[in-house]
Amino acid sequence: MLETGISRRRFLTLLAVTTALAGCSPVSVPMPKMGKGPPNVGVKQAIRMGPAPIKGNDARFAFVQINGAPATQKMAFEKAIDREALARKLNVVEANDPTATYVVKGYLSAIGDSGGTLLVYVWDVTDLTGKRLHRVSGQEPASGSSSDPWSGINEDAVTTAASRTIDDLIAWIS
Repeated sequence: MLETGISRRRFLTLLAVTTALAGCSPVSVPMPKMGKGPPNVGVKQAIRMGPAPIKGNDARFAFVQINGAPATQKMAFEKAIDREALARKLNVVEANDPTATYVVKGYLSAIGDSGGTLLVYVWDVTDLTGKRLHRVSGQEPASGSSSDPWSGINEDAVTTAASRTIDDLIAWIS
C-alpha cells in the first residue's frame, strides 16, 4: 500500500485513466503572431481622473521613482525631463523637496524585435498622501533589436517621451 492508503493497483489504474483522458483533451495554445516591427501596445494616452487640484505655477512636480530602465537610460530620461520642463516652464523639483505638490512615479520599458524597439512609459501622478490623481502613458519608436531592446533606445526617443510627458502635465494643470 502507498502511504495515503490507496492500493498500488488502484493507484496505477487511476494513473492510466488520467493519462488516457489527458490525451483525449487537446489543449489549444495560442501562438503569438510574428511580424515586422515591435508589438503594438497602444497610443499615447492619459487617464483623466479629474482636474488638477493645484494648477498653474503653484503646481510643483517631484519625479521620485523611475523603474524598469538601466541606469544610463534612467539618467538620460531624468536629464530630458529637467530640460523639457525648464524649456516649458513647468516646475519640477528634487525628489525630497518639501515644496512639491505632486509626486510622479513610473516606469520605462523597452520592447523590441528584429524590426525595431519601442520605449514605453507610464507615470502616475499622486498627491502627497499617495492618492493617484492622473496617469500619463505612451510609447516612442526607436531602432534596436530583440536581443537587447535598451541598446536601441536613442536620445530622440527619450527626448520625445520626456517632451510628451511634460506637455501632458502642463495640459493637466492648465
